[in-house]
Amino acid sequence: PGRLYNEPNGVDVYAGVNISYSGGQVTAENFLNVLQGIKQGDTLHGPVIQSSANDTIFVYYADHGATGLVGMPNGSDPLFADDLISVLHAMYANNTYSQLVFYLEACESGSMFAGLLPNDI
Repeated sequence: PGRLYNEPNGVDVYAGVNISYSGGQVTAENFLNVLQGIKQGDTLHGPVIQSSANDTIFVYYADHGATGLVGMPNGSDPLFADDLISVLHAMYANNTYSQLVFYLEACESGSMFAGLLPNDI
């Protein structure tokens, strides 16, 4: 891992951070498994969301994007809008949260939700 500073000549804010998934483990499949609480493959021994209808979930994701997809590090297959929406539907149907806030920072990020995600979720 490298170093991360949030201001010139500041302290390394990356030091001591516990990294659960890195490099080739950061894939669309693993991201969706983490959201759904699925422990298999790379997520078998790592943390996944284990929540209930009483929990609030906050997701922040930043990467490159294009219409209907966002990128994954290391050139792995992107996360497609249809796959993300399917998982959000499943999370809603399974009462895995009371509130879910999803911040997606990428070019064309609105295309991941616009016209695909119902207003009642």
